[in-house]
Amino acid sequence: MAGRTDSGVHALGQVASLDFPERPKLDTPQAVQRALNGVLPHDLAVVAAEPADEGFHARFSARKRAYRYLLWNGAVPFPLLNRYSLQVRSPLDTEAMDRGARLLEGTHDLAAFAGQGMGVPGQEDDEGPSTVRTVYVAELRQLDRESIMWAWHAPEPAEGSEKGVGRLLAVDLVANAFLPQMIRTIVGTLLEIGQGKRAPDDMSEIMASRDRKRAGPTAKPQGLCLLWVEY
Repeated sequence: MAGRTDSGVHALGQVASLDFPERPKLDTPQAVQRALNGVLPHDLAVVAAEPADEGFHARFSARKRAYRYLLWNGAVPFPLLNRYSLQVRSPLDTEAMDRGARLLEGTHDLAAFAGQGMGVPGQEDDEGPSTVRTVYVAELRQLDRESIMWAWHAPEPAEGSEKGVGRLLAVDLVANAFLPQMIRTIVGTLLEIGQGKRAPDDMSEIMASRDRKRAGPTAKPQGLCLLWVEY
């Protein structure tokens, strides 16, 4: 698998690789695709299959991964989005959130946003996994709630079209790789910025600390989706 996700997280562009001996009825990628779709649960489907070069690995060959976390910012729920977004009832300062997010772009040690004990100061191990990642895109966007919410270039809403209804917001992140719970912790921290509990520049101080306790709470999983993987 190109990316391991927590329970409740979605994937639109997940990639998997496998090796298996050729069989009479499974002699083409399309035959394998049909066979898998015949046994997979209803909420999972193989949309394409093709041969890969020798040595290809869905996870280790990936160069970039793109995730989107959806927020519904409104006092009234949007039922069709309940499964795929986190509702935030209080007003959010989206400009401050975007400024904070953009500080993540570049190559940084992001241990402060990592779960599973990776963000504990003093626990460094030279032989352990690195917590340094390169973030190519980190931004907050407002989307048209009538659009296809997973479209990478989804249109922004017309001015005034959603006044008093609510806003569909997307935290978009592209990186070479991600740490456990990294995106959900970034979102939880950005929400505190949007609510005025932190300043945008706090993101730099949090990164420098390498301390998970300095970052915000881990946002719930349902708003997160893996959109695409680049090789």
